Amino acid sequence: MNVNHTSKKPYIVTIACTKGGSAKSTNAANIGAFCADHGLRTLLIDTDTQPTLSSYYSLEHIAPGGIHEFLSQRDIDPSHIISQTVIKNLDLIQSNDPSNNVSQMLRNAPDGAIRFSHLIKSINNYDVIVVDTRGTRDITVDMSVLAADVLFCPILPQILSAKEFIRGTIGMYQDLQTFESFGFKLPPLKAIANCVDNTNDVKFVMQQLHTLFESTFDGSKTFLDFSIPDHVAYREAATYSLPVYRHSSAEYPVIKKLCCLLLPQFTAHFEQPMQRG
Repeated sequence: MNVNHTSKKPYIVTIACTKGGSAKSTNAANIGAFCADHGLRTLLIDTDTQPTLSSYYSLEHIAPGGIHEFLSQRDIDPSHIISQTVIKNLDLIQSNDPSNNVSQMLRNAPDGAIRFSHLIKSINNYDVIVVDTRGTRDITVDMSVLAADVLFCPILPQILSAKEFIRGTIGMYQDLQTFESFGFKLPPLKAIANCVDNTNDVKFVMQQLHTLFESTFDGSKTFLDFSIPDHVAYREAATYSLPVYRHSSAEYPVIKKLCCLLLPQFTAHFEQPMQRG
């Protein structure tokens, strides 16, 4: 297992969008596997009560606990909370809170929104941590944003999804700015259009989003000039529990570009051949 007591600060990517169905978990699975396949020790953390990310890859070792023990009991023992996937270098803290007890506990705790930020500092010897969140506003989403080094927001290029992103996700980000008065630094927000096809309405929505970001938001929030296509390979890969770029080589440059945009400090790793395990 890729955890020891070596002091090493991992780079934390939180994936969040308050509109459900934006493929957050699929992106988390593909980003995490791509990093692992290129020699980066990577940990996936599933904070969603619907454990899509936890179910994406087969597990070689299943820890007895998961996100519930990590947050509720402050259990940071790797053997208790960290499972190993069948992909070399890729580990997982599973979602195991179907009744949503963790959210209620955190809402009642004095350190609720910041507990995750403190606990995650105890997880050592990873290069990258990828945090998946639920598709609604919740304290577990707030805590995941506050702990992040970069906030990745996949947006479906549909007008209602775009409106919800502005109202929900951008609204959440602005609400969390109050924590900056207490020493927290909000991560840069990087939004990307996901499941993009070549229809005119999709092109219109994307142009509106580009214009909105350029004219309304400051430099901490960017809508990247990059998109993830609406290809059947992504659904097929999920069916076979595979990273999409392993299932379809045509998607390899897409995921590589995505990882380079989110984790530019590791570009040299991504230029190397995969170290599949």
